[in-house]
Amino acid sequence: MWGMSQSKAAPQQAAATYPVAVAPNGRYLVDDAGQPWRVQADAAWLMSSEATPEQVDDYLTTRRAQGFNSFYLMAMVHPGGYKDYAPNAPNDLAGDPPFATPNDFSTAGGSPESERYWQWIDSIVAKAADHGMVVMLAYTYLGFRGGDQGWYAEVLEQRDRQTLFDWGKWIGTRYRDAKNLIWFGLGDFAPPEGSEGAARARAMADGIKAAGAQQLFMAEPTGGDGIPSQAPDFGPIVDMNSFYGYGPGDKGAVYQTANDAYRIHPALPAWMEEGTYENENNTGTFSGQPWDTRRGRFWSVLGGGTAGDGFGSSEVWQWRNIPASWHTPGADYSRFAFDLFAAMPWWTLRPSGTDAGFAGFDLVPSGGGTYGKTDFITSALTEDRHWLLAYVPVTHDGARTFSVDTDALDGPVRARWFDPATGTYLAIGDGQAHPMAGAQSFTTPGARGDGTDDWVLVLDTEPDPCGTISSTGLYTAPSTPTPAGVVCEVTATRQSDLAVVSRSGNVASGSVAGG
Repeated sequence: MWGMSQSKAAPQQAAATYPVAVAPNGRYLVDDAGQPWRVQADAAWLMSSEATPEQVDDYLTTRRAQGFNSFYLMAMVHPGGYKDYAPNAPNDLAGDPPFATPNDFSTAGGSPESERYWQWIDSIVAKAADHGMVVMLAYTYLGFRGGDQGWYAEVLEQRDRQTLFDWGKWIGTRYRDAKNLIWFGLGDFAPPEGSEGAARARAMADGIKAAGAQQLFMAEPTGGDGIPSQAPDFGPIVDMNSFYGYGPGDKGAVYQTANDAYRIHPALPAWMEEGTYENENNTGTFSGQPWDTRRGRFWSVLGGGTAGDGFGSSEVWQWRNIPASWHTPGADYSRFAFDLFAAMPWWTLRPSGTDAGFAGFDLVPSGGGTYGKTDFITSALTEDRHWLLAYVPVTHDGARTFSVDTDALDGPVRARWFDPATGTYLAIGDGQAHPMAGAQSFTTPGARGDGTDDWVLVLDTEPDPCGTISSTGLYTAPSTPTPAGVVCEVTATRQSDLAVVSRSGNVASGSVAGG
């Protein structure tokens, strides 16, 4: 089976200038030049405790080349909670501690050793800036349920709220001029509403702001379905809704959380922050396979998390098996998805539905599965009505037929399947744009050799920069020259195994051979 791969570096990502800010409509982030900036984040939580300077350099180079533009980092890793992965915590590899007196926040930088620790964190932030990467800095990660993965117990043990405010002011002063930084509050836990813990968590953030730090705030509250702006006491200060990717009841249907986050008024940029980790099943309801990350990404983005998405791979966040763990199927799936979204005005995507602010159409009127279940198809339409995406999730049932309301699109429609496992496109029909009206049926290409059967239907009214190729190898050249920066490749796939792809770098008119 023949297909076409198309990739393009997103100009706004490659040339981003910081700091980032919230767009006027509240739906996405922009860089310092006002250009849309899509969140494409990675989890590197334990880097601060376990990385060498050389590893930091290589990580940033690798992840940037893969399309990532940001990463999560614990400013200090709590001792004990990650003893299998971070035996040095809270110290760095050189043995330097974050506090001159253990667990006393008022002593940060108060000794030569502690100052060296913070110079180490300084170096990570500075190197990230050099690579065009944003650091989402978890300045005092509270930890799951306030346990030993974070600093909540120590937060409660500090002398008083003023001590926490002063700690916030200290770290805020240190990083207030770092343009490539977003403050990451809470961390797997939001203290009970009205509690002393909630007041102390807020005091740290207030101290950061009192230092003159003007960067954006994000947060990670309690629960697999938590939305930051709804976190008691802390929610009012967040600038984006970076929600969990586990869905209600940790059962995976993150599109429900995305829909809830999208509906919040006034709007805040919504995106899946901590989703299913590659090669990890930490809730007991996922497969633990890399394809879970594909599902979480497309479910969340097309369900309403339109500002971007976060990715995590178990060995990367744990800082193990370096550098091999940076080169995984999940990293490839991320790059393929980034290229797909870069081809369209992603910042104008609106999820299916007729409520205010949504697409204005029920984009998948039949065959879309059951809302709340794992067979549900998410879909979204760009504001100009030139692009429609529908994600058909993994069900292990093979080919699937559903309908799309093509009246949602403004103009003749080109139809393609995007394979999220290989980053390739397969033309539907002759691959040319044709007038369409009403509900049209589409059937997915079916299962790959590994049993996964998720696909993205891509309907658009844009001219194809690469031309088209049929499943039998008949190539049709584009009507206009291919724009600069777009890379086109012909792909050949074994009919018996859709997971196996070979590429041919040259595209010629007529039937393409080889590959």
